[in-house]
Amino acid sequence: MSPAPFTETELNTLLKNLANEDNFVFLETTTITGENHTSYLFQNPVDRIIFSPGASVDNFFAKIETCLDKGFYLAGWFAYEFGYLLEPSLHSLIKSDNQSILAELLVFNKPLTYDHSTGARVDTAPKSVYPPSSGQISEFLPAGYRIDNLSLNESQADYLKKIARIKQYIAEGDTYQVNYTLKYLFDFSGSKENLYTTLRRNQSVSYAAYIRSQGKDTISFSPELFFRKQGSTCTVRPMKGTIKRGSTSDQDAELSKYLHQDQKNRSENIMIVDLLRNDLGRLCNMGEVNVQSLFDIETYETLHQMTSTITGQLRNDVSIKDLLTCLFPCGSVTGAPKIRTMEIIRELELEDRGVYTGGIGFITPARDAHFNVPIRTIQLNGNKGEMGVGSGVVYDSDPGNEWEECQLKARFLNVSSLRALKNDFELIETILWDKQSGYWLLDSHINRLKNSAGHFNYPFDEKAVLSQLERLAESFDKKTSQRVRLTLNSFGEISLTHSQCAEPKHRSPEGIYEQEDLPRVILSQEKSIPTDLMLLHKTTRRELYNRERAKAERNGFVEVIFANTRDEITEGSISNVFIRRGKTLYTPPVECGLLPGVFRRHLLENFSGMVKELIVTRNDLKTADAIFIGNSVRGLVQVKLDRL
Repeated sequence: MSPAPFTETELNTLLKNLANEDNFVFLETTTITGENHTSYLFQNPVDRIIFSPGASVDNFFAKIETCLDKGFYLAGWFAYEFGYLLEPSLHSLIKSDNQSILAELLVFNKPLTYDHSTGARVDTAPKSVYPPSSGQISEFLPAGYRIDNLSLNESQADYLKKIARIKQYIAEGDTYQVNYTLKYLFDFSGSKENLYTTLRRNQSVSYAAYIRSQGKDTISFSPELFFRKQGSTCTVRPMKGTIKRGSTSDQDAELSKYLHQDQKNRSENIMIVDLLRNDLGRLCNMGEVNVQSLFDIETYETLHQMTSTITGQLRNDVSIKDLLTCLFPCGSVTGAPKIRTMEIIRELELEDRGVYTGGIGFITPARDAHFNVPIRTIQLNGNKGEMGVGSGVVYDSDPGNEWEECQLKARFLNVSSLRALKNDFELIETILWDKQSGYWLLDSHINRLKNSAGHFNYPFDEKAVLSQLERLAESFDKKTSQRVRLTLNSFGEISLTHSQCAEPKHRSPEGIYEQEDLPRVILSQEKSIPTDLMLLHKTTRRELYNRERAKAERNGFVEVIFANTRDEITEGSISNVFIRRGKTLYTPPVECGLLPGVFRRHLLENFSGMVKELIVTRNDLKTADAIFIGNSVRGLVQVKLDRL
């Protein structure tokens, strides 16, 4: 089987079984990698270890060791502020009126695990707790939730003043970098499980978490490893450096390259690498800390982020307390130097961070441990919710850009962004099959599908797709041509349907002659937005196009043509548009906001002397010698524009 996260049906089944439970820790991976391919479900805790201000740190860790000695697993979270207790010089930073829990580890007999690389389940519990391997469930989770009154806890003016103060501290030599954070606050109502599944569609990450305990819910989607201890090896992977995704594949690649080479982001990243090398060095023998890689770029739905990886061989006497004392909190969420920077953070930030930028994970009886940095984390208490955002500030940081970065990191929560980014759509390829060519232009279809899957972080198994297409073709009547519709969903699942169709008359611009009684097309009154990135991908999210095409067909038209808000002609609902002047065909460039059709690309690449790109206006449609629409199933079809 191909490695894949839980499908939404499987996930809904699992969450439905958890809906009435009061305490659980669900740690899910939705980005399957060689080192990170297992999800964990901890249920039915036998005890609970908490730390509140005023308690003994030594007693807290003694309880941890006692539980581990008895063979129990621990799973839960540490608040960022727990770090104040691990450094004597920071004890005074704990607010005297703070009654919040600073750490909570639930005690379990054994987790249920699911290896996404093999599909193997490891547990002794009833299989009904796990998602089914196939099939539908009769009762889904409660539908819907609302996020209202979404606002930051700090105005832009106050934020900019804080950034100015940080830069003053840097100029005075107190710090090199400060990770300053603020909070989004909001009212919440509806299904928390539905919130998890919805946000999960937009955030393919290695470390998703859903924790419920004592009436509070924590929902987290973090791409950042804090530390992984396996035997005597400890790995840390700080994430520092962010840039938004591009609207086209080329732009996306350029932005990724820019982030990789940008000196500001590299300097921020290397500061944190040096900090964590030092932290890890306190736990390892001399010469046993190594930087495995620097400035790697990881791509997510809304942004690219830069990471580096460091490993160390731990001394035999290192305990869980030692690990956290030296590493917690992660340097990527403080700045450097860590202790002085944490003092500055406490002075400037308005509220406690809580779980945000602390740690979420688990510890095994063998003292292996796996924790992430919860940097995209929602905390729900009744009908109130909060989510922290932040950015690393250095001396040459642009305050306006830092403000924008904080807003960018919250796009996946913002309601309007959810409508734009929510991956409840499927990718589509419509392919012609005939006995002469087989699947015509198949390589181009597969490449476009692969590029779109990469852009939206959809799992894509090319070999599996080609194998399914081959099996389908074996069933075709070889005397017919077939229109094959392939869809790929956000879980990597493929669906194939087909229907008989006519063979296209014109697969090239050569030999096309003027016709009479041409099929009619009409220009839509609706305008597309040229910067809408969804137009560049063939998806099931095409409500406008479907609605306008249905209206046109009811009135006897075979196609509807669109223009953008700049009054540039773009495309038809299921075809690209071409006009002829003399012996040359012209088609609008992709920058006008249109799908880069497979047939369009075929003509541009193979008939470059006869087919060219050109911005086409309404007047160009009026004065053209001929108008054509085309796609890879119908080929080129000459049409008559009814009216402008």
